Amino acid sequence: MIASAQDAQRRRCEKAYPQGRQVRRFVMAGNRGDELVVAGMRPQQFLGRGNPYDPIHRGTTLILFIDSLIILFVIYALSTILAPSIVEVSLGLSAALLTMNWLAYRRKSKLAYWFAPVIIGLASLFFLFEALSMLWMGSYFFAFLMIWACFSSVRRVMTHFHPGYRHAYHSTTEIIPDLPLEPGEMYAACPTCLAVLAIRPAMLHSSDKCPHCQSQLVSDELSAKYEEE
Repeated sequence: MIASAQDAQRRRCEKAYPQGRQVRRFVMAGNRGDELVVAGMRPQQFLGRGNPYDPIHRGTTLILFIDSLIILFVIYALSTILAPSIVEVSLGLSAALLTMNWLAYRRKSKLAYWFAPVIIGLASLFFLFEALSMLWMGSYFFAFLMIWACFSSVRRVMTHFHPGYRHAYHSTTEIIPDLPLEPGEMYAACPTCLAVLAIRPAMLHSSDKCPHCQSQLVSDELSAKYEEE
């Protein structure tokens, strides 16, 4: 039964990626993250870094802290206009809740997993509003900065829908039958979205892209260096 499921999965992969392509997509159990090597990175550079999703969590934690300050500023501004008499109360309560949420997310609490993207999403709406305001006033440079901040926040929100990140955050295992590697293949992680891929390292080129996020798996500089060697 497992063999037939593996054959069906292999046929789907061969249909999606014609024969001769060196990148195939796989879904891997969440507890095997420590075995991954980021595509385009030498294995010795990756040793001792632990789970590859940890840098994403640390980066998201920092973004959550900054966005929480922005949300706190918005709450203060709205309270000053709508209810000046309870500014201190609303500001103190909001600060306490946002701090508790940040600390819980930093410790990878299950309760904070979806509260964090809500906060980041609200901040992205603020960035979008500011970007439109800047465009209206003709301040294109600051509008570009706000658009970039909005785009970055949206990407952090979408990270929480990635099954690999979700399982790494909750320290759970995704029960999926392992798929055998073909000769010359190895598991690797996309350096952009950390999707698990099966690659042939010797055949990677700068034109190869991740089937998930369409980002380069290997930089032009690294590809040119190994072509020279």
